[in-house]
Amino acid sequence: MNFTSVLLYFLSLLLCAMVLKQGLSRSVDFLSCRNLYLFGFIVYQLVSPADALRTENFHGFNVVSPEQTGKIFLMYAYLFTGVFLLSYHKISLSRNLARKFSVPQRDIGDSFLLGFAVFLILVALPMRFVGPSIPWIGRASINSSIALAAVACAITGWVWGNRRLNLAVIAMMILIVGSSFVVGMTGAFGRRPLVSIVLGLAWGAYYRRARYMKPVNLVVMLSPILIFIVLVVSAFTAIRHSRDTAQARIQDTARNMASANVKAGSKDLFSGQSVGSAVLWAIESWPSKFETRPLFSLKFMVGWYIPRYFWPEKPAPLSTEIATLARLKYLNRDRITIPPGVIGYAVAEGGLIAVVIYALFFGQFLRFMDELIRTNILNPLIILPAGSATGHLLGLARGDIAVFTNLIILSFVASFAILILAFKFFGRNVQPTNWAQWPQYQ
Repeated sequence: MNFTSVLLYFLSLLLCAMVLKQGLSRSVDFLSCRNLYLFGFIVYQLVSPADALRTENFHGFNVVSPEQTGKIFLMYAYLFTGVFLLSYHKISLSRNLARKFSVPQRDIGDSFLLGFAVFLILVALPMRFVGPSIPWIGRASINSSIALAAVACAITGWVWGNRRLNLAVIAMMILIVGSSFVVGMTGAFGRRPLVSIVLGLAWGAYYRRARYMKPVNLVVMLSPILIFIVLVVSAFTAIRHSRDTAQARIQDTARNMASANVKAGSKDLFSGQSVGSAVLWAIESWPSKFETRPLFSLKFMVGWYIPRYFWPEKPAPLSTEIATLARLKYLNRDRITIPPGVIGYAVAEGGLIAVVIYALFFGQFLRFMDELIRTNILNPLIILPAGSATGHLLGLARGDIAVFTNLIILSFVASFAILILAFKFFGRNVQPTNWAQWPQYQ
């Protein structure tokens, strides 16, 4: 088991070294959709199972043969990683498709952009507080408000990236980010809304300015933002299990975060929690104990859009059933979802074949997103909407993989539609260019 853990840790380090090397050589952006996904994959599908095997702490899951199961998972992890990178870098299908979606460039003043970010927050706040009580649109209203807050932060980061010492811009940034926190933390138990908001800020700043800096200057500019992100999310992680953050007032949540044990929260954050144990349990449970649902997640990506009102027998994703199937104790099975990560879903939905198919699919999906950005690298109409989906991208390897994929698409499309209307009426045409400072994704 220890040797299996070592090989999983080694793969994690190998992926980190690849990201660092490609970032420094300017072949792949540090802050790309692929890298966000890989970071989540490392935490939830490599470090978490490795920790579970090393410590033999399976968080209540009945893993009967950890040594043998660990070896099977190790094979799946290396296979998924290899096929995913092959799909992303070598298969040109999504790359060619993305190049057909170039959007004409339009320019709009930074002052208007900041005002528009404020407008988005003013729309997001009632959607977050009033929308959930409206029948039919409650859940959609919550997700839309978070996407609007995230794109408002991306806009703010975009403006601040070019005006880092402008006190008026800094004041507006504090106002917009603070208001976005209210949207993201109200009634929240999960961390994705918070991550989408704070990472959206970094996303905008990166693609407006930091991306074109020398590596040392890039680190100097983005480090304070990234440290701030880790501190905020770690503080929220530290309190969300001990207190009902979904029911608490925003003032109480903020006060508890200020006094939270950030060290314990960061340890919990980067450990992947129970996802590693869930995937090991899934390997032992399918198909020996439970019926395989062939490629259910790919099918559910389509069925997810159909309201349960019109489809009462609509099946539920695996994460909602794992607590009951595994007979976990001392938790609310009706409320807690425990996804087993992308490999765990593949195991329950076809085994080895599903692992390959999902690796191919997500490699192409993320390559499409990154290629869309690359071919419109100076166009905020593409860059800023992509920043609204950062939280979902980080959690995509954890799951629900079908739901998260759809949330990424919806966040991007909704943000793009809003921005294109604003740019159409208030922007001006500019000379189109696909100039970039370095060749990417070769």
